[in-house]
Amino acid sequence: MGSINRLSEPTAICYRKKYPYVSPEVILKEDLLRLGINFSEPALEFAHGCRTQAYFLFSYNISSYGELGAALSARAPEDIRLVGGPLGLKPTSVRVVLSKTSPYLVDVLNGLLMICENGVPLAEVVLPRKPPYYGRCLADGTRYEQVIPLLYDHYAFITTFRVCHYWGDKEECKFCDINAHVRQLRRQTGDHVSADAIKDVGKVTEVIEAMVTEPRPEFRVITIIMTGGSIVRKVRGGADNAAAFNIPYIEAVRERVGGRVPIVMITESQPIAAVKAMRRAGVTSHNANLEVWDKRLFQIIAPGKEKYIGYDRWLANLYAAVDVMGEGNVSPNMVSGIEMARPWGFETVGEAVASAREGFETLMSHGVVPHLDTWCIEPGSGLEGHPPVPLDFLILADLAWYESWRKYSLPPFAGYGPMGAPGIAVYGNSASVDVGG
Repeated sequence: MGSINRLSEPTAICYRKKYPYVSPEVILKEDLLRLGINFSEPALEFAHGCRTQAYFLFSYNISSYGELGAALSARAPEDIRLVGGPLGLKPTSVRVVLSKTSPYLVDVLNGLLMICENGVPLAEVVLPRKPPYYGRCLADGTRYEQVIPLLYDHYAFITTFRVCHYWGDKEECKFCDINAHVRQLRRQTGDHVSADAIKDVGKVTEVIEAMVTEPRPEFRVITIIMTGGSIVRKVRGGADNAAAFNIPYIEAVRERVGGRVPIVMITESQPIAAVKAMRRAGVTSHNANLEVWDKRLFQIIAPGKEKYIGYDRWLANLYAAVDVMGEGNVSPNMVSGIEMARPWGFETVGEAVASAREGFETLMSHGVVPHLDTWCIEPGSGLEGHPPVPLDFLILADLAWYESWRKYSLPPFAGYGPMGAPGIAVYGNSASVDVGG
């Protein structure tokens, strides 16, 4: 069992004093995502039988597979929920980012699974349960969860194309480990591992039917997310672009499970004709991930996106897509913290936040609602070994996003008008609660 060391005040408590108008859920969650989490052996034993990491797209870990070892990488949960503790946390879901050097440890204390910082317990940890169809096998022996994992108990994540055509130092996004991750998976074994480059449509539809028709409400699928690496040339002699490649999956899923569950399609930027085609096929939200607002940084950090599409056309396509998908249904990912990537990024937190805010303001003024994904510095990326993003940036960027969102009364607030200026009290109570990320 773990021991309690109270030599220092936890980061979340210190930052709660620094930012009293920001909820402790936001502060702790951002710190866990930027620094990662480790698990004690008693905690891993406690977690036996939970829904484990699926490695469905990127590694999402700070430590390499070699550093983690098979025992930890195969037994750690995909995500956890934090509740209670000295901060009085409301239920808050967070992706598990594994790091052997993190100050955050999940351990067993007095019979309870707790997350601790340098030995100080902060919150109780609730583990994700496996849905009933996990462990079920397809005709060829492939387990259902190897085809489509369940995230945060309610999101079906379909990776149709496991690699990216933006290949090599001159094209791959510098923060991304998608191709390196697949190479690593091919060296691993275990029920949680699947490195198939292309998902079989028949397998996808069989598994998604089981997920969508699962009757237990605690595992009810509320969103289907589909994604893959960028496509710029023919895949096995067929489609040479992401829309054409993915539309057969979309149509097959809609034919199998109907239109009740939304489908979020994540691809590189698409011309408006392709967005319309995906919409007709059954997509309800299209996310063409911009990654970073600053044009200079976009050109450096996402060279493949700049080469094949370009920053200006990427923005124009995002704005045009709103007329097809609707406000709130065009939601590009922004890699929160990449603004400070060395050696190209902004030198100060203030400059980086100002750039991020400009992006949120501009995008949301066009009805585009970006979402933030805290930068996880993965070992297979081009920025391996980069120091963690300052916690102050992540908190202030969250605030800037929220204030812009409220300013433009975007979904789900659309139609309700302004709800306070700048809505920080609401932010403190609800925006971070029970969300993944």
